[in-house]
Amino acid sequence: MGIAENLEHLESRIRAACERSGRLREDVVLVGVSKLHTATTIVSALETTSLRDFGENYVQEYVAKRALLQERSEAIAWHFIGHLQRNKVRALVSAGPCLIHTIDSVDLALHLDRICGEICPEKPQPILVEMRIGDEESAKTGILPESLPSLIEALAHCRHLNWRGLMIVPPIGHAPESSRPYFRQTRALLTHLNENYHTGLNVLSYGMSDDFEVAIEEGATHIRIGTAIFGARDERQHSK
Repeated sequence: MGIAENLEHLESRIRAACERSGRLREDVVLVGVSKLHTATTIVSALETTSLRDFGENYVQEYVAKRALLQERSEAIAWHFIGHLQRNKVRALVSAGPCLIHTIDSVDLALHLDRICGEICPEKPQPILVEMRIGDEESAKTGILPESLPSLIEALAHCRHLNWRGLMIVPPIGHAPESSRPYFRQTRALLTHLNENYHTGLNVLSYGMSDDFEVAIEEGATHIRIGTAIFGARDERQHSK
């Protein structure tokens, strides 16, 4: 099947998950993970489907695609969903507006705030904080829950960042249901932050091709889906 057929099938599953959980379809943003797919593939999606949100993992690839798709910039909402290194921040911010899903340290937040103050001081950069929940003992990216208070304190002084919510990648499981406890814990954490820090957070970014229906049932506002839309990709063919 092509992108249009894949998306039609995916949409029926998204709507069913929304109905089961008493949610509106428009409350869930579908981010098409277009990493390692060509700009031409994105153009095809724009011309044949309603997909308008696209997520990229690698700064160099993201910057190149934005340049190729500059004439279509008004039609695309970009998301950066990969691990962000300090030395890539300036290139990312300079490329144009996007929602960054992967702020995972005080150092990165402060550096991003400084760069945004230099490049785009008139409009705060929207960000999500990436949590490491369920893989606390691993070397996986994301901030540990016990380290979150120090990041909250730092973000309170970042005038050029707009903290909007939380993101997680749960541990890899053998069934979609294995992700549910981690989604539920992240949702509870967002509620706790709003109640105790008056943060006004409203974005929960979790759920991928294998577990997005469970994610919707557990409050996801942004689901990140690549394979189910664009098909398989060659993970060897990338440069960060």
